[in-house]
Amino acid sequence: MFAEPLLHTPTDEQAHAVDAFRAGHHLVLQAGAGTGKTSTLVLLAASASRRGRYLAFNKDIARDASGRFPRTVVCRTAHATAYAALGHRFTSRLNSPRQPAWKVGQALGMTRPVRIGAHEIGPRLLSHTVLRTVTRYCHSADRDLANHHVPRLRGLDSSGEHKQLAEYVLPFASKAWADLQHSDRGAVRFEHDHYLKMWALTGPRIEADFLFLDEAQDTNPVLEEVFTAQRAHAQLVMVGDSAQAIYGWRGARDVMAGFDAAPRF
Repeated sequence: MFAEPLLHTPTDEQAHAVDAFRAGHHLVLQAGAGTGKTSTLVLLAASASRRGRYLAFNKDIARDASGRFPRTVVCRTAHATAYAALGHRFTSRLNSPRQPAWKVGQALGMTRPVRIGAHEIGPRLLSHTVLRTVTRYCHSADRDLANHHVPRLRGLDSSGEHKQLAEYVLPFASKAWADLQHSDRGAVRFEHDHYLKMWALTGPRIEADFLFLDEAQDTNPVLEEVFTAQRAHAQLVMVGDSAQAIYGWRGARDVMAGFDAAPRF
């Protein structure tokens, strides 16, 4: 853990982290709320006159960080980074009126119920399942839609029943994803996670000498893939508190545990 430094004097742990950073190591910093994690990252950034990127969890954190980091460090959320690169093309769709799932399902051609085992599943639930499938795909690092992106429905407990559901849902999910590729028109409500996934699929290169990933314990696989892919040209630093992971329900996971970095602090 890192204690908040007094009068900007680094603690012993912060000094060791700075030494490791200046030596070019990829780092993992375990730091809970109020333990000086941002101060530590500022120390790292200030220790080297290189271009950096700080990926924040939300825009309020990014805005606050912008006033603390050196000007050589760009502070943005992952979504803002993806929006600047690709998402801005879909502004008109992002601002379009929200439509209920059943209406989107109708536009995709889902108009009849489906029987799976002893259960009859209506178009409304099927439409919702298709949209959830696309969302789960967007949170993943997968390049293609697959059975495991289809959420399990109550009552369809066997693997055979879920497979049958996936066989019905996936073609409509693919149709929904194709609909989302149009920047100016479409039936499916366009969300911020959609352009983040599109950006990730391009294999983006983030131009920086080092990258900081904040709140790494709540990182979706899609962002983890983008971040770790930068290690060929940039020094990577993950920071977070594994005990504070709260977004597993939306595909996030603690990526610090499996990140190849030494030393760890």
